[in-house]
Amino acid sequence: MFLLLILPILISGFYVCNHNPYYFYRLHRYEGQYLYLKSALLGFSCLLVASFSALTLNAYLPTKIACIPVDVISLINQLISSAITLPNTTSKELSWVLLLSVLTQAVGWFWVYLSKTHVSWRGKGNVEKSKVMLMSTILSDSPLDNLLLESYISDQTVLMLTLSDRKVYVGIVSSLGEPNESEGMDQEIALIPLMSGYRDKLDLHVLFNTDYKSIQKDLYLIIKQDLISTATVFDFDTYIEFQKQKQPQPKPTFWRRNGT
Repeated sequence: MFLLLILPILISGFYVCNHNPYYFYRLHRYEGQYLYLKSALLGFSCLLVASFSALTLNAYLPTKIACIPVDVISLINQLISSAITLPNTTSKELSWVLLLSVLTQAVGWFWVYLSKTHVSWRGKGNVEKSKVMLMSTILSDSPLDNLLLESYISDQTVLMLTLSDRKVYVGIVSSLGEPNESEGMDQEIALIPLMSGYRDKLDLHVLFNTDYKSIQKDLYLIIKQDLISTATVFDFDTYIEFQKQKQPQPKPTFWRRNGT
C-alpha cells in the first residue's frame, strides 16, 4: 500500500526542482536519470518531513480541540469506509497514504515559499539583485561564465569577445537571459557594443572598423555563448599602448666607417 507514495514523492520533488530558485537555476545541469534521481531525492526529503510531522501530531495532538475533532486519520478512515468496503487494516493504511501524500505536497510548497522568501530577503526585495546573487553562486565554477557575470554586475567591466567567425565585439554585458529546463541562464547574452571589428585571417590581429560610441542610440546585440571563442577584459589604455607599438618605426641609418 505504501508503494503508492512513490507518485507523490516524484511530484513534490519535481515541483521543488521547477519552482525553488536554488534548484531551478541548476535544472539544466540535471539530465536523464540524474534528473529523476534528483527529483526523487527532493521528494523523499519532503516525505520525511511530512512523516515526522504527521507522526508527531498524531502522538501528541488531542483528538478534540474545543469540541472540534482533529483526529485526521480517523476522519479519513470514516470517509473511506463510507465510500468503499475495505478491511479495517487496509482502510487505515490507505488513510495514512492519503494523509502523507497531501502533507508531502504541502511540505514541497512550503519549502519553495521559504526559499523564495529567503532569496528576496537576501536581495532586500530587489528581484534583479536577488537574481545576481543566485547566479554568482551557480556560475562561479566556469571562468567564462564568471567573466560574463562580472561584466553584467559591474558596468565598468568592458569585455572583448571573439566569435567563431572571427568577428570581434567590445562592450558590456547587459543581460544573461533566463534559464529553462534544458539550458542555463547564460546560453544567450545581451551586449551593449562599444566597438566591433574582426581578426585578420593571417595573423589574427584585431582590426576595429565600427565605433558605436558615436551613435546616439541604445544598441543591443544578442550573442549565443556557444559562438564565443575567446573572452577577455578590455582596457582602452592598454589597447592604445599596443597600437603605438604597432606603428612603423623609422629605419636606423647605418654609417660606413669611412664616414660616407
